Amino acid sequence: MKLYDSLKREFTEINVPKFCIYTCGPTVYDYIHIGNARPLILTDIIVRYLEYKEIKYKYLLNITDIDDKIIQKAAEQNITEEDHAQIYADAFFNDLKNLNIKSPTLITPISSKISEILIFIDDLIKKGFAYEKKGNVYFDIGQWNGEYGALSNQNINNLNMGERIEIDENKKNPQDFILWKKTKTGKKWLSKWGFGRPGWHTECALLIDDFFKDTIDIHVGGIDLKFPHHENERIQYMAKNSKELSNIWLHNGHLSIDDIKMSKSLKNTILVKDYLEENGVNSLRYIFLNSNYTQPLNINQDLINQSIDWVTKVEALLRTVNWGTAIGEVVLINETPIDEDFNSYKFITNFESLLDDDLNTPMVISLIDEMCKNINIQIKNKRVDLTYKKLLKIIKVLGFNFDIKKLDKKDIEKIKEWKLLIYQKKFDKADKLRETLKQGNII
Repeated sequence: MKLYDSLKREFTEINVPKFCIYTCGPTVYDYIHIGNARPLILTDIIVRYLEYKEIKYKYLLNITDIDDKIIQKAAEQNITEEDHAQIYADAFFNDLKNLNIKSPTLITPISSKISEILIFIDDLIKKGFAYEKKGNVYFDIGQWNGEYGALSNQNINNLNMGERIEIDENKKNPQDFILWKKTKTGKKWLSKWGFGRPGWHTECALLIDDFFKDTIDIHVGGIDLKFPHHENERIQYMAKNSKELSNIWLHNGHLSIDDIKMSKSLKNTILVKDYLEENGVNSLRYIFLNSNYTQPLNINQDLINQSIDWVTKVEALLRTVNWGTAIGEVVLINETPIDEDFNSYKFITNFESLLDDDLNTPMVISLIDEMCKNINIQIKNKRVDLTYKKLLKIIKVLGFNFDIKKLDKKDIEKIKEWKLLIYQKKFDKADKLRETLKQGNII
């Protein structure tokens, strides 16, 4: 498989017997929005494809359940931070299920790893890469000139103090970032430096170090996290272990809503739960997969309508084959699909080549369109070859979840009755029965 590595800024071939994958999860102070869903669905495609190819993997997803926003929201609602975080962690798990995301190998809340974080930070201090000042612990980037900033491709010295970094007189360098934060508010833990809680940037570095014990293969996240979060995460891991954190850094592009970058501060986010309720999971999958994952993506009503039309078209085809074979009107045959010159259609070979080529899902969508067109022609001839089974395989790898009902005897009798009414030219009755069959997700 060839993927675009954001660190090297080039395509990198990866071929290992067991993939180690990490994806940045949410801070559970609120519901996740569709921008949060993009890296999750991107990782899900990778995981599903590995399973399809029978390649083993370990996939870790974190949950940030320690955060200033959680403290603030819990105080506003007069509940504990733990209770507030649990409410939105449960909501996140429900969103994962509704997004048809395969369960990661492990989902870890950072609050369960405080002891390990303390050891991790202490190791950095002992190695001379971190320092304590007035109960706070900072990472010293002064020793990493030329390396720090490599991921985000910028000269950190050019950053203006107070714009993208917080001014703190306790720091040796303005760009040093906090590993352990002294605090009197919110949930805190006792450390050798006093009461406090971990800095956000240390979470992922620790979890990767603790779970995988070595450099991972793929690190997935939104491009908005590249700096400072991923930059800080990477440099800590390198300082502790003297090696690279990940062989490939996979970053997905920004989301915009009606040409305005989606942001909670602008209050133009679309929650996953709201989008799925209104448009369904297949619509969101189509929107993400019909564009290159690295590219920015603008969500508007026209795009949503296009996605729904596509989903409706594919679902109608699957249902037609389903009920057509149930009543014997269509026969599935175990023949290889061929073109007019008797050459085999290499649908699966093409599919694998496209996903191996930096997850070229837009072209896979085009391949599905071609297969659907081919199957529709076959339906008219009452015989459908192996194109149909291959289509089902590809749809499964992409994580689409079509509601194709397993028909019982009553369903089959109703379909036959509907077909008979059409044959008898009793179109009014046929139309009414057809509407009933559609509402029952039968046709």
